[in-house]
Amino acid sequence: MPANLLEDRDYTIIIARSDASRDPQHPWYEDWIEAQASLIDLAKKCQEFDSDGITLYEASTPMWKYKNSNVARLAEILQRQNTEPDSENPTAINLEEALKASFSDYFASKTNATAKKGAIIVAVLDQKPENTAAVAEIIVSAANKIDKDEEIGVSFIQIGDDLTTREFLTDLDTNLQGRGARFDIVDTNFWHEIKRSSVVQFLIGAIND
Repeated sequence: MPANLLEDRDYTIIIARSDASRDPQHPWYEDWIEAQASLIDLAKKCQEFDSDGITLYEASTPMWKYKNSNVARLAEILQRQNTEPDSENPTAINLEEALKASFSDYFASKTNATAKKGAIIVAVLDQKPENTAAVAEIIVSAANKIDKDEEIGVSFIQIGDDLTTREFLTDLDTNLQGRGARFDIVDTNFWHEIKRSSVVQFLIGAIND
């Protein structure tokens, strides 16, 4: 699949980091630190393809959205999340709302005839969401609204090695159509599989799983 299919798309990056992994003593803390360079390189490439800026989400509670954003904002988010959270005000991963908002924006632009030729959503997480069924349902619903397989790609990047999270992502990757989706739009990876020299291939994988 040629790289030019990545052009003229909307790009969204969702950061869904658990509170636990923001503790320097947590085993996933170092994984987030080590992954930052790869995530920044990924965002740079997305920014090249998205003329009006990438959209960023902090999939926390409350959720934060940064539209028409850039690599500098992502770097700031990642750096800020390296500090320990407020123990008196814990947050929960809110991947469901971030995905729902991302799809809603794309389909709204499509209805208004302002959409680009497709969208790629990258969700970075270290722990599966609490409501896994709702997340799967949102993705299946989006997959049933598109006209062709490569129109939307959803790529999950796992930070850390949590087994239940990997099982959840693998099920989405391999069984989306078994859940009723018209197209398989999900691809999953560990963060270290995104090599700086192959960011384009990673993005192509999102729409050509």
